Amino acid sequence: MSDKESPPSYVCNMQLNVDPSEKPRIRAICGRPYEHRSSESDPQENSCENVENVTVKFYISQSKIVAQVYPNCMTIAEVKQDISRKFEVDPNIILIKQNNRILCDNTHIHSTCFDEFGIHEFQLELNVAQGDETTLSLNVYYDKHRLPDYLTVHISGEDTTDGQPKNVVVEIENAAIVKPFLCGYKDKHTSKEYLDAFTQTGPYLDKSKYRRYRSRDTQTWVQKEKTLNTAHEQSVQCFLDGINVRYMSTANDYVIVPGKYQTFAQKERAEQKLDKILLIQRNWRRWILWKYIHMRAKEYRTLVKNREAEEQQYEQCVEKRVERTEQIKQFPRTNDDFDMLFAEISRWKRAELKRIAAHFEGPARISEVNILLDKEIQLLNGVERQRRLVFMALEDFRKDQLLKEMGKPIEWIGYKDCKIHLDLLRTQRVRFLTEVYKDLRQTVNKEKRLELLSRVMELLLDEACFPNFPELFDLFDREKNLLIYAKSCDVEILRKRQNILFFELIKFQKREQQKNVPSRMCAVCKKVKPFAQFAIRTRQSQVDTCKHCYYLKLVATENTVYQSILRCIQRDERKRKCTTSFAFVMQQDDVRHMLDKIWHGHSALSKTEILSELRLPRWNKSDDWSPWNCVCLTEREARDHYKIDDLEKVYDPKFMLYVGNCHMLARNLFHTLAAVATEFQETGQWWKVGMNKQRTSNLNAV
Repeated sequence: MSDKESPPSYVCNMQLNVDPSEKPRIRAICGRPYEHRSSESDPQENSCENVENVTVKFYISQSKIVAQVYPNCMTIAEVKQDISRKFEVDPNIILIKQNNRILCDNTHIHSTCFDEFGIHEFQLELNVAQGDETTLSLNVYYDKHRLPDYLTVHISGEDTTDGQPKNVVVEIENAAIVKPFLCGYKDKHTSKEYLDAFTQTGPYLDKSKYRRYRSRDTQTWVQKEKTLNTAHEQSVQCFLDGINVRYMSTANDYVIVPGKYQTFAQKERAEQKLDKILLIQRNWRRWILWKYIHMRAKEYRTLVKNREAEEQQYEQCVEKRVERTEQIKQFPRTNDDFDMLFAEISRWKRAELKRIAAHFEGPARISEVNILLDKEIQLLNGVERQRRLVFMALEDFRKDQLLKEMGKPIEWIGYKDCKIHLDLLRTQRVRFLTEVYKDLRQTVNKEKRLELLSRVMELLLDEACFPNFPELFDLFDREKNLLIYAKSCDVEILRKRQNILFFELIKFQKREQQKNVPSRMCAVCKKVKPFAQFAIRTRQSQVDTCKHCYYLKLVATENTVYQSILRCIQRDERKRKCTTSFAFVMQQDDVRHMLDKIWHGHSALSKTEILSELRLPRWNKSDDWSPWNCVCLTEREARDHYKIDDLEKVYDPKFMLYVGNCHMLARNLFHTLAAVATEFQETGQWWKVGMNKQRTSNLNAV
């Protein structure tokens, strides 16, 4: 049979109770050439004169199939009789179907449909009443009626001698041998016979293979004696008399010399040596495992303790931040504090507008909006009034801080990290005049005041180059005359003017002013100002707006929050010793722009919108921080993010794509920053960015 075109094989579900060592023999009972027949053949061809055996397959279910061979002239009624006898059921309740259609009893087998191999396939069912448990059991079919099974094997024309395809009907015969009774016993109570399992079943025993096998199961052991001659020379010994023995050796013999005598205790101790070694090794491994478990447990407790300490420290930082924020709201001092109050008013206004739009319509909404506008005006006026009072109260403090900074000597780090101080005549003059300025602001009696004025007027003679020198000298002279000649006078206003002019005298420098100071006109206020008064940002392509106009253009926001985020970034970069990072070039406004425009003011993971909890850590922690290498997360998420080694194994691909798009947008917005970085790296000036201010000196100030 060809391997390429082998016909499908049909297996009959048949159980044969035969010896497994005996294989059933297959005998061909019919071998005539097979010609394909169609269901629409002539009546003469379907007549009973051309009788031949055909294979009929009965489908009881999808997994239960029975095959039989019948003459093609048999009717369905005769088939039912045969099937009912084999299954032991009533033939009247048997239904034979083909293609889900019940066949009539007078229908012949040759008039039914068959497949390409000439096999007729029928469905076998029972027409039983409800409650009847009659079924078609294969156990009854195979156990009580041991009938031969038949298979039809199709042989293609390539494997036959005459080149014609053939169908060979094969009969399976049960040719199991009958074994004699060898051993067994019969139960007296149940009358069951039990045969010896080893003798009654199993294959034929090879006696040469089991010659030395002794067992009660076989019951075939026979002792035999056989005399053998030596096949080769070997050593022998013989008795000369009753006592002496002669030993004849061969060339292949070798002598065994006994070793040191060993007692039974020594032998037993040597045999127990391996057990003791195993005991030591087992206890050693147990101790190592115990030590490893305790180390891991200690490490786990340490990690839990550190985690709890971090959480406690974080909660304390949050509490301190809240307390500081509340204190700033109650006692604002700086511009950032007042900007925070303005931002609070702005958030309150947006919330009120949302509430009004949800609950009111028409004239009622207009009335509520007017009331809201009046409240907003009152709040803004109150904040501005407080701002003016704070500004006036801190004016003397700001002046003292300015004079203190002007009087400091110049400091820098020199050779071998030696700290160098350079005290100029200018700084000495500022410190001296500052002490005089403090004395002028104090309240003293008339005699000490006149003495102080005389000393100050002598000092002013050395400052004749001051532009307002005549006016200042005249003010001191007028106060002196009033104190000498007038009995009662109010000189407070006069002293305020003196303090203002004397403060300007301290700030005055005798050096010549630069003639060509770089300047530019502001695009908003249309005033020409030096470059030092213009706002410089990393995202701008040209200098066009001064600091005052840029501050007015910005919406009131919590600048301290963005400043704290920038400080966190710079602190982290210093710890990593990355002084070339863009974090030292970025400004507070740039951080606000990144959070609002790129990350939309919320965390990329949890969507948290609380600005005080947001941070901008590195995205890839092995690269330096930059606007295109960061991600907006909360403080806790940032700590967990830095513990990740492989980002692709933790984050979702959609989240990775979202972060990549934000990085592309940041690179587009801060492209000038990348260009400046390239220029600094090529010229070797990048190392100065972010360094300690003490390591640089202002050469123009010397």
